[in-house]
Amino acid sequence: MKNLFSINKTDRPDTMDFDVTPYHAATVSEEVRAKLKGAFAIVEEEYAPHEPTPEEVALRKKANRYWLLTVIFLVSGVTLFFGGSNLGVYDSMPYLLFLDLALVIAAMVFNFKARRINREQTKMNEQKTAVDFTEASQRLEAAAAEAAAELGVPAAALTVDVLPYHYKIDGDKILRVGKRGKYDNLAVSVFVKDKALCLATAQELFSIPLTEIKGYREYDEDFELDMWLKPDAPDSDTYKSYGIRKSGFFSYKAHGYFGLLLGGEYEVLIPCYDFGSVKALLQKHGVEASEA
Repeated sequence: MKNLFSINKTDRPDTMDFDVTPYHAATVSEEVRAKLKGAFAIVEEEYAPHEPTPEEVALRKKANRYWLLTVIFLVSGVTLFFGGSNLGVYDSMPYLLFLDLALVIAAMVFNFKARRINREQTKMNEQKTAVDFTEASQRLEAAAAEAAAELGVPAAALTVDVLPYHYKIDGDKILRVGKRGKYDNLAVSVFVKDKALCLATAQELFSIPLTEIKGYREYDEDFELDMWLKPDAPDSDTYKSYGIRKSGFFSYKAHGYFGLLLGGEYEVLIPCYDFGSVKALLQKHGVEASEA
């Protein structure tokens, strides 16, 4: 079986174009494709490393000075205390205790000032990120809505994760690209129209006649998602029963996924937490997908 969402990276390692299949039904216009590309470019630009502003540079230098003074005064105070105790100078010069105390208090003051500046920098970054995220999201949502309208995606469509397959050809061998069991999961809109199961990505529509759905098979093995795409957290009530666990900074692991069998050649890989909703949608339209 060949994954419906296969990506051949033999000659173009950076490509994200799916292989041509008999189920491909439509692609968004060049105008909308350009809008989508522009919206993604804005996101990349917003979250790419930026040169710090003069204000940020000044704050950073000020904080560094306070951190340095904290270390100097604290080390001086500790050195004076232990040195004075070992040499017994506090008996003849008790005022050194006050000097020692003053050094420690000064270190605490400088530490407080440095932390306050760090909090100010963090707050500035959070405010900037919030604004950037809102602007980028609005542009993406507008472009995505236009694309969905072109592809005929209804408002009530399901949003389901699928697991694309990245590969390259080496002679007569097909080699999986990437870590075994790890997938770049992709969110697609799923609905039934004109007696066909429709899967819509951001730019393409796949239409599978219901008569082509031959059942499913279960893969009883772990899989790893490149990123969690759902609005509800993996440990929420919706997904808690699937035992989804964090495996990296963005990635998550779970167990068990399904291959929806199409005709005699293709399959769509769907994670355990989404397969039930797809199966229910098919049943609603008279397709009793059974295990092959």
